[in-house]
Amino acid sequence: MKYVVPSHMDTDSKQDSFFVVNGLVKKRAVILLSLSLLAGVACGAILSTCAKAFQDKSVLPLLFSGIPVPEYGIFSCFSTLLLNTLLCLMILFLCGLTVFGVFAVPAFVFLKGVAVGIGVISFLSANGYHGLAECVLLYTPAAAAASVLLLLFAVQALVFSERLAKKSLSSKSDTLNFKKFCYDFLTALVFAVALALVGSLPVALYSVFLP
Repeated sequence: MKYVVPSHMDTDSKQDSFFVVNGLVKKRAVILLSLSLLAGVACGAILSTCAKAFQDKSVLPLLFSGIPVPEYGIFSCFSTLLLNTLLCLMILFLCGLTVFGVFAVPAFVFLKGVAVGIGVISFLSANGYHGLAECVLLYTPAAAAASVLLLLFAVQALVFSERLAKKSLSSKSDTLNFKKFCYDFLTALVFAVALALVGSLPVALYSVFLP
């Protein structure tokens, strides 16, 4: 007798990897969260351009935006990038554990995009071309890498929250793999440390070439 694997089990088997996006549910989540992030970046850039409070470097030390301050040294930049990324990952993890994560995860990704937009414009508007060099060297690469990492984990959180919501409404829905969700969270934490370390290295170059 030929055994036919149910469609939802086949989909889950393709989602074992944290970095692989397979299945209709995950692809829709990627599209939704990518649009949320890009919309947030655009809104943050517009807000930063219009608001005088973001026209100088007074907002750079804010951890919510993960903006490193090169004058404080490499350790300060490392801790700023790491704490910001860890905080975002923890919030996404907690959102994924609730049925409200279906709405909370896209909203948080949007707010993260707003913070990135504010960070980019604050560099560009601070010192002209010098600010552009700071943005390209110090902020944009680390912010882009952190955004990709958060986006990947946000997909996991959104899918887990959606399945949790379906599970609460129907006992016949897909089973929840909490162990895999925790494993994905730990994987993201490890990459967050590596990302913060690599992202803080350009501070050394900054002190040499852009004193």
